[in-house]
Amino acid sequence: MTKSIISGGVYLPTLRIKRDEYLSALGSCSAAMREKTVMDIDEDVITMAVAAARDALADLDVSRVGVLTLASTNFPYQEKALAGTLVEALGLDKHVLTSQHGNSTIAGTEALLAALGLLEQTEQQYALVVVSDAPTSGPDVDMEHGFGAAACAFVLAKDEPGLAFEGVYAQSGETMGLRYRLPGETDIRDIGVKAFATLDYNEMVKAAVTGLVSKLNRNLADYRHIVMHQADAKTAAALAKKMGCSDVQTKEGSVFADTGDIGACSSLLGLCRVLESAASGDCLLISSYGSGSGSQALSFRLQAPLKNSGSFQARLEDKKYIGYIQYLKQKRSI
Repeated sequence: MTKSIISGGVYLPTLRIKRDEYLSALGSCSAAMREKTVMDIDEDVITMAVAAARDALADLDVSRVGVLTLASTNFPYQEKALAGTLVEALGLDKHVLTSQHGNSTIAGTEALLAALGLLEQTEQQYALVVVSDAPTSGPDVDMEHGFGAAACAFVLAKDEPGLAFEGVYAQSGETMGLRYRLPGETDIRDIGVKAFATLDYNEMVKAAVTGLVSKLNRNLADYRHIVMHQADAKTAAALAKKMGCSDVQTKEGSVFADTGDIGACSSLLGLCRVLESAASGDCLLISSYGSGSGSQALSFRLQAPLKNSGSFQARLEDKKYIGYIQYLKQKRSI
């Protein structure tokens, strides 16, 4: 049984803040984005998830969805499954198989892989994968400067042409002190040693990516597009170059400069962007990363255009800029 992504959806909050606002207000900005997405006062990861899912399900028969997987690192409840909320909001059958993934930014690809497996356990044709994230920390933490917000969704199908899944390779291991939250905390923190974080990212992602291409008897040059997890502007690009990837291969999937660090959405939103220009026959590789967990690299081949895949650029251009004080109010910091 072949399994393919046949449709995709995107939601980006309309509000944006430019890097220049940080520079003007604080005199510095630790994140090298041009601007980033900001949730409005009445938005959270679930409202974004519903919007992205509706985008992906447009013109599809929702009664044929038999699986729903959901991922975020910033769910509004510490104990309460949110899949039921999406089932009600989207009008899905209540007999769907569900799974929820969190705790690390690798959760996005975990949800995608879970949906691929669960699709075999249902008689229905479709699985819906929804990844929505908005990392947060205090305004006095440098890491916070880059945190954005976004959601993306994908419909997977059995034996239908689309973006066919080819395989996965993973690397897992323990890394203490990188990007964590203790029970009861809402703000992300780490030990603040950039060199340590970069070393772990490089080792984990490189092992997953090289393992995948070896498993499939390919070279990285065989991939038209390569999308890396992007928690900042430079680390992913530097690793891709070190592995021998060209700028052409990684350019389309780069989203950090326009959205900031969007956590579990990072590489999957990059995939959404790539799909707006990819051509039939193209091979695509995406790699996720999560501190304390590792990396997963997934391979796809585009067999046929997707039913819905063109909302990224439109969402990107629909924006309203806010100042730093208003931004703090949106984040409920003041």
